[in-house]
This record gives sequence, structure tokens and C-alpha cells, in this order.
Amino acid sequence: MQNSTQTDLKSFIQNDIIKNIKKVKAKHAPISEIVDNIPKTLVIEKIYDLQEKFKNFYFFIAKNFSKTPKLRYFLAISLANSSSDLLVQLARDFAVKNDFKLIQYSIFPKTLRIQLLLLKEIKEVEDYTDLIEKLKSYRIEFRSKLGSVRNLIENE
Repeated sequence: MQNSTQTDLKSFIQNDIIKNIKKVKAKHAPISEIVDNIPKTLVIEKIYDLQEKFKNFYFFIAKNFSKTPKLRYFLAISLANSSSDLLVQLARDFAVKNDFKLIQYSIFPKTLRIQLLLLKEIKEVEDYTDLIEKLKSYRIEFRSKLGSVRNLIENE
């Protein structure tokens, strides 16, 4: 059953998500994740910019550190084009509560700009549209929090 789910997911990704989408060309840094208190790295094979369909969305394909599944797929939204500790603090509660990963990552390494990304793994085909809506709604909420902080500073 797991194998057929992975096959369905792989065909969905190839036919519906990354078909005719711009690939971000560069050598990408790996993503680290902690499994049983041991840091493991996920080598990023490809990153796609979903700008044509969804603004500020990226699709990551990473090699898995374990044998099955061979590849893992992640959907990410950019919360901020240049990350800072303050922005991480504002976004951290939502990420922890909803089991998202919050990473500081340079999608375009030549620009030396570290973006703040909210990342979630896609494990089933049905997860994709639900994740798009969750990520969009959180980005709006995050931007309003950021606006509130800016207003507090301006009114100080």
C-alpha cells in the first residue's frame, strides 16, 4: 500500500505540480532535521518556483536519508525575503503548533539573501491543496502580526 501511495504521489507531482514550472538553478544547501536526537541531512535535489500558480511558494525535492521512500517532497512558502531573529520569534508558535518546519534558507544562493520559509512535507496527494490554503492563510496572519509590530514601533 505504501508503494502505491508513493507512486500516486510521484505521478501527481510530475504531472500536476512541476510540469511547466520554472526550476531554480543553483547548487542548494541541504536541510537538516533531527530524528531520535540525531541530526540527519536531506540533500536538496531540485527546487521549483511556483510563482506562476502561487506567489511566494516553492516546491522542494529532497533525497531521503533512509532507503524508503527514496525522495521526499516539501511545499514551502516564503514568509520574509530576509530573515531575522525577530521574524523567527513571530512565526515560531504557529510552526510548532501545526507541525510545520520553520527554516532560514537561501533559495537563490548567489544573492546571499536568507529567506524565512515555512515548510511542510507532502506525504499524500490530498495534502497538497489543503497545505496551499493553510500556508496562504498563515502568511496573511504573519504579515498582519508584522504590521502590528511596525505600528507599535512607529507609535512609540
